[in-house]
Amino acid sequence: MKWNWGTGLAVTYIAFASATIGFVVFAMNRPVSLVRPDYYAESLREDQQIAARANARQLGTTVSIASEGPDVIRLSIPADQAATARGSIVLYRASDPAADRAFAFTPDAQGSQQIRLNALASGHWIVKLHWTAAGRDYDTEQPVMLR
Repeated sequence: MKWNWGTGLAVTYIAFASATIGFVVFAMNRPVSLVRPDYYAESLREDQQIAARANARQLGTTVSIASEGPDVIRLSIPADQAATARGSIVLYRASDPAADRAFAFTPDAQGSQQIRLNALASGHWIVKLHWTAAGRDYDTEQPVMLR
């Protein structure tokens, strides 16, 4: 077989096509994990979340998510909301959706609640706090690094 420019062109085309097909096969076998399985429905609730975050920002520093040692987080809201406040706490881990944890938010009379984190993997987590008090929704979140 004689190697000329036509043969080189054919070999190059076949190599490119083979590499493309190989990459497609590789990509199709990779797991696809969305941040949320219901991301479209969640995006429709975005306006409500924006309003809830604005409500929480209006409360100022009375809303806090603070670390109290290596394995405890304290969540606080204003004490005047504590009697009627109910909501949820989500510990969100972007790198592993199966590791997410959810808790009920039931603050004490001073408006705070502690969460123990000793069973969680170390790394980057986001603590999301959503609550309703006196007919208004509130929402805040804060990143936390566990060691």
